[in-house]
Amino acid sequence: MQPKAEAFVEEAIRAVAIHDVAEARIAVAQAYDIDHTLDPLVDAVHLACAEIEEDGLVSIATWNTLADAVGPGHLLVVVETSRE
Repeated sequence: MQPKAEAFVEEAIRAVAIHDVAEARIAVAQAYDIDHTLDPLVDAVHLACAEIEEDGLVSIATWNTLADAVGPGHLLVVVETSRE
């Protein structure tokens, strides 16, 4: 993943953690504009946003899906430290 896309993904994950749906969607869209291989990640962020809008929180299963979508490395650390 390109560094600029990774920075946007990190921003999206942190936005999910603070329930900032608009920022999460914008950041993941910006990442996708740079790297079109991020479909699973985009889906996971949108699922998290839908849960926030509907339930006010992100489920453990969705956090796990987000972790799977980023794979091993720096972004997985971001996901794990951002979980509610």
